[in-house]
Formats: sequence, structure tokens, C-alpha cells
Amino acid sequence: MLATYPGVPYKPHHLSASSEGQVLVADNWKHRILLLNSQLRQERVLVDTNSPVKPWRPTRLHYNELTSQIHIVHSSSSSEQSPSDIISLFCLR
Repeated sequence: MLATYPGVPYKPHHLSASSEGQVLVADNWKHRILLLNSQLRQERVLVDTNSPVKPWRPTRLHYNELTSQIHIVHSSSSSEQSPSDIISLFCLR
């Protein structure tokens, strides 16, 4: 079993970096997208299951600096019966 610490991604699946050195992390097991600073310390949770965009098991992400949008590939629901990947947009502005 992996040790878990508050604010630390439990099972990161994908990363994206900004030109300022910030890192966005798709935290698959905790169903969230984290923003880390250039020292890789958590600044904030950008998207989680309480957000309008609910990233169930996010697996990929892309940050578009021109539009300040995050494209998130995640499962459509927690149901194991018919999982399907969808893409959601989240704006940082």
C-alpha cells in the first residue's frame, strides 16, 4: 500500500506544465486535477468531484495557455458496467 499525504497525488496518471513552471496533475484515484507550483508543492485543487466538471478517474489532460482551458479525459461515471471516456473543458479564468 502506498503512503498518502494531504495534497499529494495518490496515483497520478498524466501531467501538463505551464510556461511559468506550474504543473497540472491528473490524480486518478482521488478524481481530481491538482495545480502544483514550480517546487512541486500543491497550490490548489482545480477540479474535483464537487466541481461542475466531475472528473471520474481522469487519465489525460492538456492545458491550453492561450485560452486558459484544461481539456480533461475522464470516465463518464463510477459505473463499471459501461465506462466511456469523455472530454471536459475547465476554464481557469
